[in-house]
Amino acid sequence: MRPRYLLATLAAGTLAFTSHANAHGFAGDHMFISTLLIDDPNVADEASIPTFQFLPQDAGGGQTSFNYNLGFEFDKRITENFGFAINDSYSWMTRPGDKTANGWNNIVVTLKYKPYVSAEHEFMLSVGVQQEFAPTGASGENGATLGNDDTGTTAPTIYFGKGFGDLPIGPLRALALTGELSYAIANKGLKIDQYGNYNNGNANQWSGGLSLQYSIRYLSSQVKDYGLPDFVNKLTPVVELAWSSPASQPNQLQTQYLWGFGVNYTATTYAIGIEALVPGNRATGTHAGVIAQFHLYFDDLFSKSLGTPIVDWFRT
Repeated sequence: MRPRYLLATLAAGTLAFTSHANAHGFAGDHMFISTLLIDDPNVADEASIPTFQFLPQDAGGGQTSFNYNLGFEFDKRITENFGFAINDSYSWMTRPGDKTANGWNNIVVTLKYKPYVSAEHEFMLSVGVQQEFAPTGASGENGATLGNDDTGTTAPTIYFGKGFGDLPIGPLRALALTGELSYAIANKGLKIDQYGNYNNGNANQWSGGLSLQYSIRYLSSQVKDYGLPDFVNKLTPVVELAWSSPASQPNQLQTQYLWGFGVNYTATTYAIGIEALVPGNRATGTHAGVIAQFHLYFDDLFSKSLGTPIVDWFRT
């Protein structure tokens, strides 16, 4: 899930491919997992159904509100390296002495293109654009409580992944770094009149994040086989940081930092990830939370239909 929309919800070229380059996000022998706070750099046929998030917030007066979110994402390739993703989520917010606010969030559609993969250096680069469509979620006072924008944003985005397989120190070769950086441009700019009243526009915003991954699968298969159980070999401990910050004036936004510490289990057709959420500042949250995801890989589940690019459906 993209960090800007995750944090907002919680708050209110030469091509070098191997045979498995497009499945599960491989660059050479390194696989980039499906991360929970930021988007991975791969273009694939997959779905997250669902992603569950929980993070307490400061409700003022020494009280705490509790925010729950169920997110859904569907990713589909149009061509081998070009595809789209559709994100939506349903949120609940409970506050002491107040009724529960709940409803759908705004739909986000992403177009992504993967122009470069280096198998030798375990590097992957993608570019894309995210479009938030508003108001497609809950509106009015209920929507405002949930953090839904009245107007959408367009966010050019860059994604990358780098495996450390070319390092000379064996155990460090199992490390990988992925990242995402977006600049969200408001479809309607935020303005303030002479009386200090704001319109219903948005400020522009930077957002992004990093993930540091340690692939035990890579350690066992490419560095040294330690005789670990198959279950352990499919684990990837991960640390993530998602961030967002206002980029224009005036604005009503605050810089937010959210850490995720967890582990990912990746099988052939699915993956399960869970992370503890730790706010980096009070604007992000007041207590630790949790995020968990069940992820499906259609390239292995439906290799001759839903798991192939759309253009291949029309080839004889």
